Amino acid sequence: MKVFMRLLSYMKPYWRSIALIMLLMSAGTAFDLLAPWLLKQAVDVGMANKAMHTIIFYCLLLGGGQLMKTGTNYLQGYTQERVGQSVVYNMRRNLYDHLQKLPYSYFDKAQTGQIMSRMTGDIETIKNFFAFGLIQIVLGVITFFGTIGVMLAFNWKVTLISMLVTPLLMLAIAKFGKKVGPAWGDVREQMGKLTSTLQENISGIRVVKAFAQENLEKGKFDGRNEDNFATNMKRARIEAGSFPLMGFYGGLIFLLMIWLGSYYVVKGEMTLGTFTAFQWYIWGLVWPLNMTGWMINIAQQAIKAAPRVFEILDTDINIASPANGGQHADGMKGRVEFRNLTFRYDKQADQNEGSADTANSETIESAGAEATTAESAETASQEILRDINLEVQPGEAVAILGGTGSGKSTLIQMIARFYDATEGAILIDGVDVRDYNLEELRRKIGIVPQETFLFSATIRDNIAFGRPEASLEQVEWAAKQAQIHDFILTMPNGYETIVGERGVGLSGGQRQRVALARAILMDPPILVLDEATASVDTATESAIHEALHSVMEGRTTFIVAQRLSSIQTADRIIVLDNGKIAEQGTHKELYEQDGFFRKLFNMQQWADMPDQDKPNTQNGQLAVLRGGDGR
Repeated sequence: MKVFMRLLSYMKPYWRSIALIMLLMSAGTAFDLLAPWLLKQAVDVGMANKAMHTIIFYCLLLGGGQLMKTGTNYLQGYTQERVGQSVVYNMRRNLYDHLQKLPYSYFDKAQTGQIMSRMTGDIETIKNFFAFGLIQIVLGVITFFGTIGVMLAFNWKVTLISMLVTPLLMLAIAKFGKKVGPAWGDVREQMGKLTSTLQENISGIRVVKAFAQENLEKGKFDGRNEDNFATNMKRARIEAGSFPLMGFYGGLIFLLMIWLGSYYVVKGEMTLGTFTAFQWYIWGLVWPLNMTGWMINIAQQAIKAAPRVFEILDTDINIASPANGGQHADGMKGRVEFRNLTFRYDKQADQNEGSADTANSETIESAGAEATTAESAETASQEILRDINLEVQPGEAVAILGGTGSGKSTLIQMIARFYDATEGAILIDGVDVRDYNLEELRRKIGIVPQETFLFSATIRDNIAFGRPEASLEQVEWAAKQAQIHDFILTMPNGYETIVGERGVGLSGGQRQRVALARAILMDPPILVLDEATASVDTATESAIHEALHSVMEGRTTFIVAQRLSSIQTADRIIVLDNGKIAEQGTHKELYEQDGFFRKLFNMQQWADMPDQDKPNTQNGQLAVLRGGDGR
């Protein structure tokens, strides 16, 4: 009932349209109740007296009334469809707006297919309820009780006896409603899982083909498809066992009325006109009851779909601008301080809070690239970053190194508040990032992510995504800095070339350079490069670093990298190990410490040597570099 009442609340803004629908519906129902009486008069007065003009008069009234009802039905149908579409339009818009505001942590565990299923199939089901089901339920109730009232006025004995089967029909309807609700819940859930499997397969089709696992993925999809088929057949069995029974009881009501009516006509206690009218009225009883089964079906679909939509809408937006709008980021210099920073990914909380799936759904449990590894710990709550203290001056370039799961990507993601600190704080120009206006803060931070994403749009649109108003000259300047301009000119339509979904028309290195140009165009005081040159060749990397040297000038730059060639422009190097700062200093200082940095440097240097010049691995040197003891 709580879900039903919440659904009804979405209709409040359209109360005028609903009032018009009710008025039109009442006019149509009034004619439906009057029409059998007009037929009765045509029979009892016109036919009995052989008065053709009387018959014609009542037939004209019936015809005029039918024309009136046709007009009201058209207007009613259009209005109720408009209300339903408007409700769903606003609901879908609110859902999408809410999704845009949800934090990274929500999408770390949410399944894209489930979200798409709720945005499309579930909301469409709710639309069917608002645009058709709800009004038909109200119409059925009015018609049912109105018909009973008129029939009782004509002949209460025939009416009451004809309705003896009605309780059985209502019982069948009640049982149907009780069974079909959970069945539709299972159908909606299985459809969400099926959509998730489909979306995941399409997104990862290149990996599937690369490993020749088409049959494996086909098996996964077939399994989901079979589950979806089974739940729908379970629902179909409930409907198949209920609707014919409802129709049978409705037929019994009609037969009772024919038998009793004929009996009373023969006895002279009912006129032939009344008997004829009763045959029309009886459908005013049977139709609403039979239609109730279908309406319950539609209502149950909506009631089972609505919580899946509300679950997203009710998810807290725990990363947002302060209530007062937050501090403006104009004039930001880029001095960044990590003060006693600790970030903890609470596994249990993330599973329970705002999940995109119900209890039976599968979830993707991660908290970014770094959290995925850290979460594998046995404890329910795992610290990814611990007691980080670091101050970066405006214009300084800081490189962040570390092994897998060391926390380096999580650290830089927190600068733009993709995640908030569990303890401690991150300050920019002395202001806690949580006190800034969130949108302005992120516009001041240019990010080149490790996993490059391009939209299915032109190259120009992708580069100008952060600054749609940028001129072509500005876009070209950013592309030149990212060493992608010359390549773009070779494309069929230059900067107006559409790259395809996820940038499929470009290579990995080209996509990464477009993403780099996108960040450069923002002209931010803080630049974050997360493995920004990992997908380019050595020559292109060298050219990009040369261009970046001028781009980075005057900007606070964070460079996350595994290849040491990517950090040659850094003023300082930070080495993370297990969420803590293990080493920091210049290239020279860290090399002299004989720690992780020196081992990584030597390993990469030796990897580039010709085989005949590499150290003898038998003496254990390479084993030591890898952390072994040489044995």
